[in-house]
Amino acid sequence: MPAPKKTFLERLKEGYEVAKKPIAYIIMFVALLLQTLPTDLMPKSVQGHTYMVMLLILALILMEILFTIYENSIKDKAKLNIIEAGELYDSILAIVLKEKNVTIKYIGVAGRIGWTNVITKLLNENNPDSLVANRTKFNVEIALLNPKTQNDDKDYKRFKTVNEISDQIKDAAEHLPAVSVPGCNLSLYHYTHMPNMLGFLVNDNYLFVTYAFWETLLGKMTLRAGGTDYFIYDKNDDFGGQEVIRRFNGWFNYISDPNDISIEDS
Repeated sequence: MPAPKKTFLERLKEGYEVAKKPIAYIIMFVALLLQTLPTDLMPKSVQGHTYMVMLLILALILMEILFTIYENSIKDKAKLNIIEAGELYDSILAIVLKEKNVTIKYIGVAGRIGWTNVITKLLNENNPDSLVANRTKFNVEIALLNPKTQNDDKDYKRFKTVNEISDQIKDAAEHLPAVSVPGCNLSLYHYTHMPNMLGFLVNDNYLFVTYAFWETLLGKMTLRAGGTDYFIYDKNDDFGGQEVIRRFNGWFNYISDPNDISIEDS
């Protein structure tokens, strides 16, 4: 199928994009050339008007370039950041490394990604970049699928590591007071509902979030969780980060205090 014919304005715009740099060079050359011409060949008044026209053309070209730079910078700023699960640790570490007080709320399913690959590194006293090694005061709260729910419901059979990881978290909570500064805390909560929002909320401002979802795998509907890409929000972004963070906090508060809820018809 032949390509549609371009309009006159489209062809004119393409021609301008190609020619604007040579035009600017030519104008600069002509301006220098005018300086060398004797006044009997070109009177001062004519030279003055010529300079004004050339200056106007150069100003228009410069304005167009500046607007292009501005539009590109706005586009870059307005890009929603997405990272892979394997990038979580480095991304979160970059936020907390220089902080004196750190809060982290983590919602996972079994915790295979969040606990094993992220939080254990942040709390490892042998890691020079960890919160413990840097004597950072922290409050880390973790919410995982209830091991009993995992064992009783066939939909959650593949998340059996939640039992082992829950035990690891409990052991770490007992050990951390001996190696961390006073006031540090590691808490574990369990939930029994179908997983929804998953991820990390750091310092109540930076959210790394993904969502549990269902997909067909080997002919069966399979629940997917944290080993997927994560969206990054903050309260001052252009993507409704403040509202997404509010919803994440809502789920976490429900998990940490399920008795303090009310269900209303909307």
